[in-house]
Amino acid sequence: MGKASKKVKRQVRKKAEVQKMQQCLSQEEELAAAFAAEEYDKVLDILAELIQAKDIKPDLLYKGAYSYFMLGDYERAAQWVNNTLNYDPHNIEARILLARLCFIQDRHDDGLAIYEFLVSNYAQNISPEHKEQILDSSEYYARRDGEKLRQNYPHLSTWLQTREEMTASVPQAAVKESGQTGSALSALQRLKAKLQAVEARQEKADGETVEKEGSAPDVSAAEQKIAEIKSKNCSYREKIKLCNNFAAAEYMTGNYRQAEVYLHAALEMDDGDNQTIRNMAMVQAALGEKDKAQALVARLPEVDFLLLYMLKEQG
Repeated sequence: MGKASKKVKRQVRKKAEVQKMQQCLSQEEELAAAFAAEEYDKVLDILAELIQAKDIKPDLLYKGAYSYFMLGDYERAAQWVNNTLNYDPHNIEARILLARLCFIQDRHDDGLAIYEFLVSNYAQNISPEHKEQILDSSEYYARRDGEKLRQNYPHLSTWLQTREEMTASVPQAAVKESGQTGSALSALQRLKAKLQAVEARQEKADGETVEKEGSAPDVSAAEQKIAEIKSKNCSYREKIKLCNNFAAAEYMTGNYRQAEVYLHAALEMDDGDNQTIRNMAMVQAALGEKDKAQALVARLPEVDFLLLYMLKEQG
């Protein structure tokens, strides 16, 4: 084979490699867009093509694991987490996802052990978003069995305590910033005005208030939805958040009794969840149960001035 022929073949091969690289980059962008749009089936289809083209990157593998997780295929999600960690043992996102899989499968100790490992070895590299994910899924266990957490997972326990102290200090810092406080109060005032407008429209349409004495609120829809939430294969924290989300939707439309049903369900799962307690206080105030609202506020570990302001305004 002559030199000219070898040169032509090298050029052809180089051109093919460039085209392949460009195609892979285009598919990576398409995959990222599908992932952002939560089109997880599409993510997995594109990922299969990229792997066939030998474009294997830890970030892509993680997106595959997360997509399987969101589609409810936890076995494949775990396999792809392992694939991710084989290529990138320091991938924090993959380890957090693995912990979430453990919690869903009621392997709570395994999930907490993963968080203990992350906090012990990667505390400086954990992003604010990842910190919130760890806090959200482990604070339940810290509150329900704090002594066990301190004994078996000391670094995680200390880290959670530090995070709670930082969170508790935010309202006090905000009070010093008059602009931020004014903005927050304005937002609360707008919310109150919106709720009052909803109530006025309902009174005009029905000729009576939503919470008219003697009325029997229809809570069957809420109870059915709660049953669906409780049957979901997810952690207690996620179920509590779902109940609060549905309660918020009912609250915004003035259906306070149905909001109360959702929040009761959340408190049955965790009677010490601060966000649920705050939300229930607002619902009780809307129902005219001022004593119950004040009693709920008293259960909070820190004074919440914004909540007190809203209760005062509703009164």
